[in-house]
Amino acid sequence: MQETEYIHVKCDLCGSSETNLLMEVPGGAYHECRTCGLIYVNSVPVNYEQLNEQQFTDALSGYAEKIRTNRKRNRGKLKKFFQYRQTGNFLEIGCNAGSLLDVAREMGWNTRGVDLCETAADHACKKLGLDVFTGTVLEARYPDNYFDVIFTVSVLEHLRHPLSTLTECLRILRPGGVFYGETVNWDSYTRRLLKSHWKYLNASGHFHLYTPTNIRALCSRVGFEQVKIWSTGVRVRPKQEDFHSPWFWQFLKIPLSVLVRFTNKGDHIKFIARKADR
Repeated sequence: MQETEYIHVKCDLCGSSETNLLMEVPGGAYHECRTCGLIYVNSVPVNYEQLNEQQFTDALSGYAEKIRTNRKRNRGKLKKFFQYRQTGNFLEIGCNAGSLLDVAREMGWNTRGVDLCETAADHACKKLGLDVFTGTVLEARYPDNYFDVIFTVSVLEHLRHPLSTLTECLRILRPGGVFYGETVNWDSYTRRLLKSHWKYLNASGHFHLYTPTNIRALCSRVGFEQVKIWSTGVRVRPKQEDFHSPWFWQFLKIPLSVLVRFTNKGDHIKFIARKADR
């Protein structure tokens, strides 16, 4: 079996290579940039695109099933974006098999999608008739000032270069349009409780792990304005079978879930970043 090659990378936000080691995990380690605080894996596999393709191809049947079962949930997610509709153009980055885009089209949006996984994009195009580009949003070369909304969930943690991706999103959003993102929160109660058993520690796929502070810094560096950030979710039990959390942790879930509303220390970061009107 061929060994995976790795390359050393610098901080994507500020370019520094000076870091503090935060945690070693199987396949790598997470570091914090000493200059700006971005958290990232500083040694990444050369063939990460191939690893990503295989991972999502293996899981495609599960994603395809969500097209049917998640329709009501996706409608609820999309309702909040009606207020931004002007052109009617909607882009999802990391659209996978097309679950959310299918509902967005049904709700009257002119939908486009982008996904790195060829198998998933092919499913969305051929099975659902969606307009999905295989590759990155930079490679898609959409027009300037085109989209009302760019939507992405569980993608930012996978990006090698979040800064350039967000910069491209700013370009293709119309003035007053918004970027919506959901990603994982390093600064969460869950991570503090579970430590190395936290489910999002994946050095070969989750290259960046964010905090509300560095999400705001990324958006500010790119040029977004009016960034609204909140967080959700507290998990006291890991999914790994080799670890069992203490029984009394279950009593922490409710009070911590209430605190999350004020502290932004939930399992997930959610944010809306708006492009200036000018």
